[in-house]
Amino acid sequence: VPDSDVERMLAAAVHAPSAENTQPWTFIVVRDDRNRALLAGWWTETWNAGGGDFVKQSVEDKALVADLEFGCSKGGFAAAPVVIVVCADTDRVPEIYAPPSIYPAVQNMLLAAADLGYGSCLTTGLTTFGVDQVRELLELPQNLIPMAAVYVGLPARKLSPPRRRPATSLTCRERFGTPW
Repeated sequence: VPDSDVERMLAAAVHAPSAENTQPWTFIVVRDDRNRALLAGWWTETWNAGGGDFVKQSVEDKALVADLEFGCSKGGFAAAPVVIVVCADTDRVPEIYAPPSIYPAVQNMLLAAADLGYGSCLTTGLTTFGVDQVRELLELPQNLIPMAAVYVGLPARKLSPPRRRPATSLTCRERFGTPW
């Protein structure tokens, strides 16, 4: 993944809306093999410590669960050549407003990666349960909160379109329970 493509993904990310246009994101692009291996290892620890059990119980799509298990243990996203850790800067936005500011930027980054022909995977387990390790590895100051890790690389196989429910099956008219 050349720097020019990473820069295009980041350019898309920073065009996202944010609370009061604070743009509270900071991106740490990780390419170093050792650091990526540490991140993948911590993600696997999170999965094995209960994250995987939660996913297996709550996610109906068993193919997705299998992809996640493969991704964290045998390759997949853990072998991606680029990891972009997305942080919220609490000097620019109160922590409570960080998620609705950060995740639109992440969404734009994921869409740009797909447009460029890359596979990508958004993970939050590592930044939820491994914050201290991530903070130390990336030498983050206290005001930066790691909120997402986005793995980017060329997919091992042609990706099919994501499986999605029809929007009309998730939409109500005027009030809950009145079908679209």
